Amino acid sequence: MRVPNGSFSRYLKALALCALATVLSMPLRGWMDPVNMGMLFLLTVFIVAVRLGRGPAVLAAFLCVVLFDFFVVPPHLSFSVVDAEYLVTLTVMLAVGLITSHLAAQLADKNQAVRAKEHETQMLYGLARELSSALTLDQVGDIIDRFLLPMSVEGLLIVGDGLDALERLQAVGGRSLGDRDADHARRALEQQRPIDDGGRLFLPLSGAIRARGVLALSGATAGLEPLLEAVATLSGIVVERLHYSSVAQQSELDMQSEKLRSSILSSVSHDLRTPLTCLVGLADSLVDALSGEQSAASASAPEKAAALRDQAESMHRMVTNLLAMARLDSGRVSLNRRWQLFEEVVGPSVRQLGNVLASRQLEIDLPDDLPLLYFDAVLIERVLCNLLENAAKYAPPAAPIRLSARAFGNDFEVSVCNPGGALPESQLEQIFDPFVRGTREPAVPGTGIGLAVCRTIIGAHGGTIRAETRSGMTCISFRLPLGNPPAMEAELT
Repeated sequence: MRVPNGSFSRYLKALALCALATVLSMPLRGWMDPVNMGMLFLLTVFIVAVRLGRGPAVLAAFLCVVLFDFFVVPPHLSFSVVDAEYLVTLTVMLAVGLITSHLAAQLADKNQAVRAKEHETQMLYGLARELSSALTLDQVGDIIDRFLLPMSVEGLLIVGDGLDALERLQAVGGRSLGDRDADHARRALEQQRPIDDGGRLFLPLSGAIRARGVLALSGATAGLEPLLEAVATLSGIVVERLHYSSVAQQSELDMQSEKLRSSILSSVSHDLRTPLTCLVGLADSLVDALSGEQSAASASAPEKAAALRDQAESMHRMVTNLLAMARLDSGRVSLNRRWQLFEEVVGPSVRQLGNVLASRQLEIDLPDDLPLLYFDAVLIERVLCNLLENAAKYAPPAAPIRLSARAFGNDFEVSVCNPGGALPESQLEQIFDPFVRGTREPAVPGTGIGLAVCRTIIGAHGGTIRAETRSGMTCISFRLPLGNPPAMEAELT
């Protein structure tokens, strides 16, 4: 292992190796030519150059020439040279030693540079691997910070608002961005080159198509420019990937929204045509009856008015569900949640469906000790209306509909059951999808989004909803988390 440059111990080791070469040469003086013995000293210089570096090698070259002259060249133990041949040997030996030390040191420096480059490549590979798994800009900023921390460099990722509008630059991770830093970052983007203001280095994040941000670096950046530029390039590629991923997600949302709008329009045009036609016909008949032109029809005017009301209420519920589905899918509905009793929404829900449930037997099973719940009363009332109306549609005329609620563990469960035909196991999940109904050609009117609205509302409350078959009955149950309700005294005050 090579000793680091500047260490005094390297020179001591060079001296020790030269002394060792001298000791090894002493027994050879009697039966080996001094010129050949000089190779031993040259080998020592080469070893020192390879293992200890240029400085110790130069010292070893001069010291080996001196020791070779003093101990090997006759007369021994003297610096005088009686033969001119030895002068040439000493001169060549010194030159070869110096050249050898220089070449060996150059080779060692290049080897060290290659190792450093390999280390940087491994670091960049690890950085690229981590960045490839980043899903947000905040994660990109954290990964860059961890990468730069061992180098005593601090990084600040600056991107445009929405990953695209570079005229509104902002720092990632909620950090503050001063006007001066924003100006330098804008210059780096406009000129597409690094900008150094003396305290910070601003590198544009060059992507495959365009630069979408800037990496501001402060600290010990001197000598690390190539590595930091590589970091900026990798970051730019990831920021651009996140940009196009965001664009693709938005496009997918737009497509889904357009598909939903088309489905709603198709459903409205198909499912509302029948009640509208009925409303028009009933209205015409009622006008004729009230005008006295048809005396027989006048006696049926109350029935026609009731039918007109029922059809109008049915159409109103359809439109309400359609609009609720559109609003919930757009994400623009905010929950108005309060701590309240579940019984407070049961009565209004039943009253809204008075005409639908008039000919039905409704059984309500609510224990007296139900706890307070944290929910939006209007939306949960919509869920109950949809579930009760759905049960009334598919239950036989004389069959009872059962509404029950109970609290157990950390959940509050509400179930609406009707003895209609049991659903196949494969349809228990599909009926909660928009515009999916229990049968292929239902004889009852509807848009098929009532249960989809229920699932969205319950999901917004942090609950779950499911359909199941119990002893030949179809039950739809939803659960809401109980939470930690306030004390009743505090609520009353």
